[in-house]
Amino acid sequence: MSRGKWWAGLALLAVLWAAAAVPAVAAAVRVMSDRAAADRLEPLIGRAVLALEAERRLSVAENTRPGTSAAPAGLAAQRARTDQAGELLRQGGDGLLDRLRATDTTRAADALTERMGGLASVRAAVDGGRMDRHGALAAYTKIIAFDGVDRSPLSQARELLSEEDALLAAVAGTPRLADADRARLAELAGARRTLMTGADIPGDTRLRSMEDALILRPGAVPGGWSVAFNQVNNALWERSTNADQETRSSGTPYAIAVIAWAALTGGGGLIAVAALLVFLRRNRRAPGLGRAARNAETQALPQVTARGVDSLLRDLERRNQSLVHRLLRQLDGLARHETDDATLGDLFRADHLANRMRRNLEKAVLLSGDLPGRRWSRPVPLADVVRAAASEVPEYERVSTSRIAPVNLEGDAVTATMHLLAELIENATTFAPAQTRVRVSGEPTPDGYEITVADVGPGMTDDDLATAHAVMTDPAPRPGGTWWGLYSAGRFADRLGVTIRLHNAPGGGLVATVTVPANLLEVPAEFPVEDLVGQS
Repeated sequence: MSRGKWWAGLALLAVLWAAAAVPAVAAAVRVMSDRAAADRLEPLIGRAVLALEAERRLSVAENTRPGTSAAPAGLAAQRARTDQAGELLRQGGDGLLDRLRATDTTRAADALTERMGGLASVRAAVDGGRMDRHGALAAYTKIIAFDGVDRSPLSQARELLSEEDALLAAVAGTPRLADADRARLAELAGARRTLMTGADIPGDTRLRSMEDALILRPGAVPGGWSVAFNQVNNALWERSTNADQETRSSGTPYAIAVIAWAALTGGGGLIAVAALLVFLRRNRRAPGLGRAARNAETQALPQVTARGVDSLLRDLERRNQSLVHRLLRQLDGLARHETDDATLGDLFRADHLANRMRRNLEKAVLLSGDLPGRRWSRPVPLADVVRAAASEVPEYERVSTSRIAPVNLEGDAVTATMHLLAELIENATTFAPAQTRVRVSGEPTPDGYEITVADVGPGMTDDDLATAHAVMTDPAPRPGGTWWGLYSAGRFADRLGVTIRLHNAPGGGLVATVTVPANLLEVPAEFPVEDLVGQS
């Protein structure tokens, strides 16, 4: 096949991979951002609603003096609490992700914040006597009204009950309810009871009897209404909060599945694209092509085309690195707010899968000769580099990294060293028995620093050791995939100027020794440690 067809095939493969991987990763980011927005904003929405409900009740219950602008002390204090809750909600919705992409929760938060902007005029009308109690009740209820939030039936029932309480507060002290008030009470009570069908709420029976008495017979509000209301309202709040949390948690398995699919699609496709790219680069001057053939290839496919494909691939790699970084930040945010042990376990496994996907992306970037997006400008403790490398292999729990003498690694060498060690550690966990541990240790030497990766597996024959060292020094990969891990480690070593030696341990197993030159090291000093798993 001509080189032009190879490059055309590579371009087609890259486009197909991008068509599958970018939507998959974008979907994973969307799911996680939706969940993160809900976890962050829904408690703030609930706090603002509770504050508005309390202010509504006081506004219709307190006897403000017509013609004045002063509110009673209790109402003024509640207004301050409402304003504080509104400000927290506004600040909570000002995140970068919220501005870039709206969700149902962010839209509901924005709508409630906008409606709360009308509180000043409502308060002024109440204080000035220009709005009676029924008008204030309607105005506050309009501000509280929810738009586009998926709430549990018990949550909706609690809001209806709160409106009932405010309605009765508006007519407190009167000898009897007006017919219009009784009709509205019947409407609210009927809707609430429908939503509470099958729910056993403490105090609800007593509350219903009071509602029935007010609806069926004209009379004053019963003296025990407040006690019965508080009991039912508190029980509904607790149960609705738990139900809303369960609803959000039930979406976690779906989110995990979306992330896993994004990792498989993005990582697997990228490996295929990168492998073909490396093959083409390593075989630009293949022995089988004579000068005339190479000239013909040059005429058929100008160098500008090759550079265009390279630019396309590198742009795709950078985009996917950015998406993976966002995925990891979302997972970290979810894990920080999650209390369920099973869900935390799922999130941890998804985070590990995303870290492995990032490793494949950065590995492809480094092997193609480019620089990954994750880089460090300051030295990093080598022990942290080793732990980060161990965390990116499938069987990370089998790796011991406790014996690393303190030393710092130059920031420019962190990523390549991390991936070099990850290749050696994964190789050790793959070939050693499953129940055994792989031990990574490190200590300074006169020429630099020596890191050893030791397993207790079968070791290697002399022929295999010779082949392994040849693979690590050969700029072209061997076909078949058997040696690709060591080939990658060799490429990283060549890039850094470090050496790798493999030998069988006297007691059995294989030992990989990595010698890091002194020019990549720094004497340990006190400085903020940069997070190898997060943003650098």
